[in-house]
Amino acid sequence: MNIEKYYKYTAISALNASLISCIPIFLFVGVFIISHSSIAFLLLLAPFGIYSVTCFSQYYLHKRRFEKLNKFLNVGKARSILKTNTVVLSFLPAPSLRMIVFDRDGQEIGEIKDEKFSLIRWYLPFLFDHFYTKSYGFYNTEDELQYIFTIKKDRIEIKNKNKKTISKIIELKTDKRLVSNFLYGDNMIRMKKSFGHMEYHFEKEDGQTLAHLRKGWMPKEWTKRFMDPNQPLLTIDHHASDKEIIHVYALLTKIFAYSNH
Repeated sequence: MNIEKYYKYTAISALNASLISCIPIFLFVGVFIISHSSIAFLLLLAPFGIYSVTCFSQYYLHKRRFEKLNKFLNVGKARSILKTNTVVLSFLPAPSLRMIVFDRDGQEIGEIKDEKFSLIRWYLPFLFDHFYTKSYGFYNTEDELQYIFTIKKDRIEIKNKNKKTISKIIELKTDKRLVSNFLYGDNMIRMKKSFGHMEYHFEKEDGQTLAHLRKGWMPKEWTKRFMDPNQPLLTIDHHASDKEIIHVYALLTKIFAYSNH
């Protein structure tokens, strides 16, 4: 998938979600007419109506972006996700998480998504969805499963593609509300969140910067492909090891599990 196909797919998904949300509306209206219920009964339609309108507005927005986007030129083989230090994170409509990782040329270099999707989860409030453990697949450029991130409250378990546990991350609370420490083995990642806007700073125990995630700082030359300048931009230190990068993506999975989609 490239950024052009991303906008087209997102538009179609948003339109489908909008139409599906209309089904309960028609059912409730039918029950209302047949049973002569109180007018207050129609208040049950409000959440479905709001969601349907929201999805349709997203469809219209991404449709316009797709139409305005210049024809995408394939510039060769996509880079490796573990060797690309600056990427754009984008989100497809999903009950939990489907995060696409793009390089600067608008080519997909990886994806993190919930391994289990079902139709009922589109209608469940996030509060109920939080009650059970979820696993997220980490896919490479060739769409091959590489790792599985299983999130359990304050823990993240990382397994390889053979489902063998290779690491466990434990979240350690601190006295500062916007600072969290994540321990894995003998290593630790400290995460600092800025107040008031999306910005996360990841650093090692010695204070060395590991990665930086911020929203609204899209390089000007990238905006020809990424038409939403508020998409999260992730910058990873050039000296970071593959193991450290995988752990950063595991933490991002926890952060975005119920955000931006």
